[in-house]
This record gives sequence, structure tokens and C-alpha cells, in this order.
Amino acid sequence: MSDSFTFGGDIVWRPTREHIERAHLTAFMRQHGIENFDALMKRSTEDVAWFTDAVLKYLDIQFCEPYSQAVDLSNGIQLPKWCVGGVMNIVHNCVDKYQSSGFSDQLAVGWEGEEGATRSLSYKELYEQVNQAANALRSLGLGKGDAVGLFMPMTPEIVVALLAIAKIGGIILPLFSGYGAGAVVSRMTDADAKALFTADGAFRRGKPVEMKSVADEAAAQIPTLKHMIVLKRTGQDVTMKEGRDHWWHELVASQPVEAETEQTSAEDPLMVIYTSGTTGKPKGAVHTHCGFPVKAAQDMAFGTDVHGASTSLLEEH
Repeated sequence: MSDSFTFGGDIVWRPTREHIERAHLTAFMRQHGIENFDALMKRSTEDVAWFTDAVLKYLDIQFCEPYSQAVDLSNGIQLPKWCVGGVMNIVHNCVDKYQSSGFSDQLAVGWEGEEGATRSLSYKELYEQVNQAANALRSLGLGKGDAVGLFMPMTPEIVVALLAIAKIGGIILPLFSGYGAGAVVSRMTDADAKALFTADGAFRRGKPVEMKSVADEAAAQIPTLKHMIVLKRTGQDVTMKEGRDHWWHELVASQPVEAETEQTSAEDPLMVIYTSGTTGKPKGAVHTHCGFPVKAAQDMAFGTDVHGASTSLLEEH
């Protein structure tokens, strides 16, 4: 085997035998009697339905109602239907199911801010805060099918907000925290967004940068926007519009820590991620509950071989 890539550069690390033995990919291949990687590639590409079903089971993706087919290609490969008839919400698989598994005290979110502040959330703490945020959204009349923007700095609350939107069956609209008002308006208007998570500001290169004023400018141009939930991050003075704006620490933190997870179809929209818009109008790519997050989990398991702190899928299987 060559010690360099065809595009140049030396291979600086190779997995040890121990790494290979405990790898998720090794466990998956042994579980299905697959001898080598070439054989796995051949089977996974020639029998997509088998591979999809096998991955969902290996990752323990749980359904409220099982699917009848892993994939239906009857309308052509360009129009697949995944997990036909299946009912599931990805939040159950990200957070809820770990509350009764002995996993709840393990680290779910670890964060370090630019200013050096650190915070961490266990799976139990994440579960409770997601439920509070979901209850906050529902208290504002938001629910299944409603699009909610995420215009926030990288904090633990952005994780909570994202999962809370999905928990109520809403549609997540990620918005880069450095966007100007115009970029926020085009994406929020396109999706008929009803609410926006934002913050007073963010830290960049050691200095506070305004975000609420940008959100305010955008909100004035979004007819469907009714609510804005504002995280206090930098402590900057901001203007709060009565009836529309709500402080996170007042609205969310006061909610109950239990909330029902909305039942959604495997093919229900979860998130719309927009292109940059540098070469034309931003275009939204729709991701479903049994699409983007499951592929991300597969990549974490097979591509980067992520394991839990004390347990792993390998040990479970």
C-alpha cells in the first residue's frame, strides 16, 4: 500500500489493530458477514434498501411506527421515498431515548466561548432544557410545520433551540450569525417563518458584535414573523418590542421540564438549509427527520468512529 495520497502528502497516521478491532465499521461488517471493504461497497451500492435498513438498525434509530420499506424507488432514483410509512422524530433518537438507558448523566454538550467561559450539559440537562424550549414555543402558539429561524451565536442554547424546534415538529432554518438583515429576510420570507431565535449579540475577536439590531431590521420586512426569542449573551443594550420579543431567560427558563415529542413522519421536513446566495437567489435544501441526521450519525459511526464515553454501539452489538 502506498504511503502517500495521489494528490500529494504523506499518510501521517494509520489505525492500529486495536483501533480496527473496536471500530463500528468492523462490527457492522462482521454482523452481516462481509469480508472486506470492497465487498461492503459493492453490496451497499447494489442493494440500497438492505444497507439503509441495516444502518438504521445498527444505529438504533427508533420509530414510533415501523416503516414498511426502507426505500421506495418506484418513481425513479431521483424521487426516492425513505422509510415508507414510518413515524419517528429524530429528537427522540438524539435525546429522549437516553433518559432511561443509564446514559443520562453522560456529557451531551461541551462548550467554550471565545471569552474563555465554559459550560457543559449532560443528556438529562439537555433533555430538560429542550423540553423547556419546546414548551416555550408551544406557549406562543407554534407547532408542527411552523418554520423557526436560528440566528444565534455558538452557545449551548443554539443546540437546545434547534432540538426544541424539531421536538414540536417545526422546521429549522439555520442562519449564519454574521448575516446582514437582507440575508435573514430572504431565507425567513421564503419559508414563511413565524418565529426567530436570536441574541443580543455575539463575541468576535474579543469584541461584542450586535445581532438584535440586525434581527429587528430583518423582522420589519418579514410579514409572517410573530415572535422573537432573545438570548442574553453579551449584555449589550437592546430594544425589545412588546408583544413580539421575549427574553430567553424569562420565557424559556420558567417552563416545565417535561414535554411531549411530536410524532412526525420519517419524510416530514426537519430543516431547510440555504445556499450562500453568492451566485443568485438562495436556494433551500429540505432535510427530513430520517434523512440528514441519520446520515450524519452514520458518518460519525463509520467515518470518524465516534464512541460514547463509557459505552458504544460496538459493545451493544
